[in-house]
Amino acid sequence: MEDARQRDMDGTSRARQFVVYGMLGLLALLVLFPFYWLILSAFKSKEAIFAAPPQFYLRSLELGNFNEVFEQTRFFRSFFNSVFIAVLHCTLTLFLSSLAGYAFAVYPHAPGRERLFAFVLATMMIPGVVTLIPVFTILTKLQLVNTYTAMIVPGAANAFGIFWMRQSVQQHIHPDLLDAARIDGCSEFGLYWRIALPLLRPALAALGILVLIGNWNNLMWAFIVLRTDEMYTLPLMIYLLQGEMRTPYGQVMAASLLATLPLVIAFLLFQRQFIQGIAAGAIKS
Repeated sequence: MEDARQRDMDGTSRARQFVVYGMLGLLALLVLFPFYWLILSAFKSKEAIFAAPPQFYLRSLELGNFNEVFEQTRFFRSFFNSVFIAVLHCTLTLFLSSLAGYAFAVYPHAPGRERLFAFVLATMMIPGVVTLIPVFTILTKLQLVNTYTAMIVPGAANAFGIFWMRQSVQQHIHPDLLDAARIDGCSEFGLYWRIALPLLRPALAALGILVLIGNWNNLMWAFIVLRTDEMYTLPLMIYLLQGEMRTPYGQVMAASLLATLPLVIAFLLFQRQFIQGIAAGAIKS
């Protein structure tokens, strides 16, 4: 009797797993389908892209779209600009966010700490479009328009990153560990650099991926502050491929595919740390 009941329970459990995995597989296909269609369209002519019924496979591999992108745009210059800006912006954001988050978490008795942290969180309620004109005016006065600085520095210290790192420090760094390091003669900055940062790698990786994606896809700000094709980033270059009379969809798809691949590679390289950082932020120790 008990064996039959156990078999029924095992069968029910397998059926539930089958349903769950089936639904997850279906959702994965729905999520990956736009990327699959992007790959197909990058190797198709305009007529094939808009063919009816749609063609869900490649009849022939055409590289004309990529050749036209390389000939009609300064793609590699835009690619370098995007990589340079995204890497420096991400590095600066991680440094400032981790340093501020560490200070808010480790020095609870600092004068005005709670009010300052509340002010930082309050800035999250300000829409980004509200600050576009003031920031642009400041950059104009400083003669920084159409420079790398205009793309890297604004937004590097943001409330979300500071809050994220503060929570991570509180969850993963025990005050006794820092006190022991102080007794051994470690400086305050040494505590942050030698003790805190190595323990915060998952949180830094998760925040870094989010910042990297946001900066890599930043079109609005690049459209506002960049003036010459020598400074264009990939999103701006792709946007400007659209002409007044027609849009070369094949070229847009090809350039979009090339612009998407670095993000995919970055996620594949750091997915383990990213998942660990997200999971650690969701679990209170």
